[in-house]
Amino acid sequence: MPDGRCRCKRIRIETEGDPEEVIYCHCRDCRRSSGAPVSLFCGYRRERAWVYGEPAAYESSPGVYRSFCATCGSPISYGDERLPQMVYFPIGVFDEPERFPPRVHEWTSRRLPFFEVADDLPRHAEGCVPR
Repeated sequence: MPDGRCRCKRIRIETEGDPEEVIYCHCRDCRRSSGAPVSLFCGYRRERAWVYGEPAAYESSPGVYRSFCATCGSPISYGDERLPQMVYFPIGVFDEPERFPPRVHEWTSRRLPFFEVADDLPRHAEGCVPR
């Protein structure tokens, strides 16, 4: 069972099994939310993922809610109202992020021109998860 936590360890994550999706996202919203040129998320069905502690949350774009630790600022998760059965975690919060090799790139139309990930994964100009 992959476990994760925020930097200060006040928020803890547990998941069951493998994620449904592991996605590089190049969109502006993910860049601003993470502070990184690209975000790498794993998506779990909500019944297979648990967050312990009390993360703070905000609406980053219409219908998209992101949570973070109010103490250390670590991003914890995001959810989309159009995908109520799913929750997404940045793989960096997990103790063993190497267990989540990426499977696809999305929003490559918004990729920073100086940032390229050299791999043979499928690339989508827009989102790859049906909403």
